[in-house]
Amino acid sequence: MEHTTPHPEHKSPNYVLIFVWLIGITAAEIGVGYIPNTVLSTLVQYPLLLSMAGAKVLLVALYYMHLRYDSRWFLLAMIVSMPLSVMFILALVLGYVRK
Repeated sequence: MEHTTPHPEHKSPNYVLIFVWLIGITAAEIGVGYIPNTVLSTLVQYPLLLSMAGAKVLLVALYYMHLRYDSRWFLLAMIVSMPLSVMFILALVLGYVRK
């Protein structure tokens, strides 16, 4: 006897709306980049730009990579690997800057 559990039905995401959000966040990033340092210091600009970039990464990963509706193991694997990726990139950048 086969035991099958039905998968919960979920609504298909509105990819156009997500794309519009990505365009809006990118436009905001460009706008923040053009603000002079006398108006908004780099101590505020950099975390703001990094948080907007993080929001874009999250939107792309959840919807275009389908992690929101996929198995939680894929999401866990991505969350675990992200700090390792960041440390690797920082090591490369800092090694390049020291030369």
